[in-house]
Amino acid sequence: MLAAVVHRTGGPSALSVEDREPPSPGVGEISIDVAYAGVGFVDTLLRSGAFPLATPFVPGIEVTGVVRAIGAGVEGFSVGQPVAALLNDFGRVQRAGGYAQVAVAHSSLAVELPGGADLPRITSALVNGVTAWMALRDIARVDSADTVVVPGSGGGLGGTTVRLAALLQCHRVVGVVSHDPTRAPAECTDVVLTRDLEAWLGAGESVDVVIDSVGRPLRQLLFDHLAPFGRLVVLGNASGADVALSSDAAWHATRTVTGLSLGRIAHSHSDAVRAALRAVVDLVASGNLAEPAPDIEPLTRVRAVHEAIADRTAPAKTVLDVAR
Repeated sequence: MLAAVVHRTGGPSALSVEDREPPSPGVGEISIDVAYAGVGFVDTLLRSGAFPLATPFVPGIEVTGVVRAIGAGVEGFSVGQPVAALLNDFGRVQRAGGYAQVAVAHSSLAVELPGGADLPRITSALVNGVTAWMALRDIARVDSADTVVVPGSGGGLGGTTVRLAALLQCHRVVGVVSHDPTRAPAECTDVVLTRDLEAWLGAGESVDVVIDSVGRPLRQLLFDHLAPFGRLVVLGNASGADVALSSDAAWHATRTVTGLSLGRIAHSHSDAVRAALRAVVDLVASGNLAEPAPDIEPLTRVRAVHEAIADRTAPAKTVLDVAR
């Protein structure tokens, strides 16, 4: 099979498309003939060595395709069945492996796809959708009275978070973008530029929930303006600059700060992750979650896709057609 392999971590040039032996499923696992593999920011962190994976490895934590083979102890799947799967259960084994024509997933992190499903669109929504769904539903527990603020709403994760918050009928969904308001999803009730956010908050706007994958310079500012019982959910740190938030400030203002790292809980809380995966797949397949169509590139252009993410010229989401 063809796979994009990292032999030594580094920049996009560390990705090498080459022939490898197809993997076989172990106990509790299925192998998948991959149709599409999603490309996300986490993949660039894996490739660069930000997370300790033994080399050589194949990045790619979200795929769609059909079941190729079934390991011992697996029920509910059959060979040839169309599926979507997450490959980020790093606490169980060294997983990933999506940038390949055959991948192995744990059966607890795979779901059947409906007939005629739009595979590229579903692939593009898997990790971002599950992350956003769990952040909004399981952690922030949003309701129709909440004003939700999403920094980085022009990106893949931020955009999906905005669309899900709107679908969950939050009172207001505020997208924060760096410079171009047209990059914010149409589902935003308000769009605020980064440079204007402090003034917007200073005008007395109330914030109940912040879903933040960006970090500085906005995390501290938004935390300081959370309403009583407000919730800040940290999903990442794309800025690369961490923020030390005061526990006394959380106490005095009756606010909470919570994190969600999908790759750290996928193995230990697979039931919750799979429930979110099922929900997201069904919402996208039905058209209720109107995720934009991703860019589609062949596996052989994986370096160029990673370069575009690095220089911030990438579209909100790209998927790899591994058969091309």
